[in-house]
Amino acid sequence: MKSCGRWEHRLKEFMRERMHHRTVVKIGSGVLTVTQADNSLEIDRNTLYRIAGDIAQARKAGNEIIMVSSGATALGMEARRMRLRPESPSDLKALAAIGQGLLLALWRSAFAKHGLDIAQVLLTYSDFANRQRLLKVRETLNKLLSWDVIPIINENDSITNNEITLGDNDRLASQVAKLTTSTQLLILSSVSGVLDGDGNVIPQIESVDDIQRWVRPSQSRTGRGGMLSKLESAFAAVAGGIEVVIADGRKQNVIARAIHGQSVGTKLPPTNSKVLSARQHWIAYTLRCHGRVHIDAGAVDALLSEGASLLPVGITSIEGDFVAAQSIQIIAPDGRVVASGLAAQSSSAMRNDMGRRGAPAVHRDDLVINPREREIKR
Repeated sequence: MKSCGRWEHRLKEFMRERMHHRTVVKIGSGVLTVTQADNSLEIDRNTLYRIAGDIAQARKAGNEIIMVSSGATALGMEARRMRLRPESPSDLKALAAIGQGLLLALWRSAFAKHGLDIAQVLLTYSDFANRQRLLKVRETLNKLLSWDVIPIINENDSITNNEITLGDNDRLASQVAKLTTSTQLLILSSVSGVLDGDGNVIPQIESVDDIQRWVRPSQSRTGRGGMLSKLESAFAAVAGGIEVVIADGRKQNVIARAIHGQSVGTKLPPTNSKVLSARQHWIAYTLRCHGRVHIDAGAVDALLSEGASLLPVGITSIEGDFVAAQSIQIIAPDGRVVASGLAAQSSSAMRNDMGRRGAPAVHRDDLVINPREREIKR
């Protein structure tokens, strides 16, 4: 009987995990800052406290919330009375170090008014690239949620460099959403959503082709990501079966409305094709590309139609230098990226075997077809 009780408890826990509504809320620095008369930037405390109240309301309604909050650099600039974001990497790291503690103190004060605790989690690309560390991050985040503590995540900008930076918090939020099996990613920025040529909000985007159609690379005074980054990050989440909403974080009740499915900006529904597993998503969207392997039309057909491994006989050329187990892109004759995968051998060994029959250059278990190719195939 005790054994049955344990299994019943585990089943309930499993069902709770599967049925939860878990939202990752990414808050951009443009949402939290306001420009003063002298053109300096300050953190908008009223907006910050309002967002905390909205999140507290959503949490108390039974929704699990994970936050990815920008604003550390902006707070550092405010503390140092800087008007413009500096370009020096050392200046930016120092400002992030100053501002991160100030940012957490503000969030702690804001959530304390609602009887909620918070926890700080600082991450870098290295934490996502290493599978064992990644699983430890997930374990910590799940434990915090089980304790009814709201995780507030940011990139550890005070120590990052080009090799270990994720790039911006849009990408970080997308990675966190997949890692934590979230059902929704809400990207809050200082714009109402993705705008068309006439300046109207596009209510829903379903095709990756729309990225280049509607947006241009840009960034704010305090942040690193623009709308292009938001959409690229959004489609990475969509490929993992996660709904994404891009909306104006300065609007009232935007979080609750988005969670309840109301139209608040631009929605990107989950993919209609096969959802990538956690490991597949890690290969395709987390790991950085270390090389490009060009293949012939026959190899493309074998990958897309037969689910085959990539064999050396189908390789026509190789770009870059890489070692076994590093991530590479697989390129069709027309230049499109058809897949990503983990190399089964080094680039030098692959070049020696190129055009010959032999062991796989990328095994099918380590190969992920580009979601766009799956949509075309459908």
